[in-house]
Amino acid sequence: MNSIPLMSVSSMDWLDDAACQELEIADFFVQAGHVISEDVLNVCRACPVRESCLNHAYNSALNVTGGYFGGLSPGQRRELSLLEALEFIKTDFVSAPRADIKYEVYGEDDEPVIYS
Repeated sequence: MNSIPLMSVSSMDWLDDAACQELEIADFFVQAGHVISEDVLNVCRACPVRESCLNHAYNSALNVTGGYFGGLSPGQRRELSLLEALEFIKTDFVSAPRADIKYEVYGEDDEPVIYS
């Protein structure tokens, strides 16, 4: 009998700070050939735990192959190594921010850049 190793809850403590907590999980798991909405992607782009989310997708014992994690699609994660993906998200900022959502992202100098 094959068993899937369960991750300890403490290994996912970063979820407490995830910007996507109020969104539906279905927003991040779309049909093949489709992409998540720009608004949902912008939530990822402004998330303070984006690197941890991306690390989870690459290093999870559950071998996460579907869904958007850290704002990257499954196809992007297949094409990029973890190091390449972490470099990519450093330059992937909120685009066309909506007026009704407050985005806070951190620039290279760790100073917040507020879009509101």
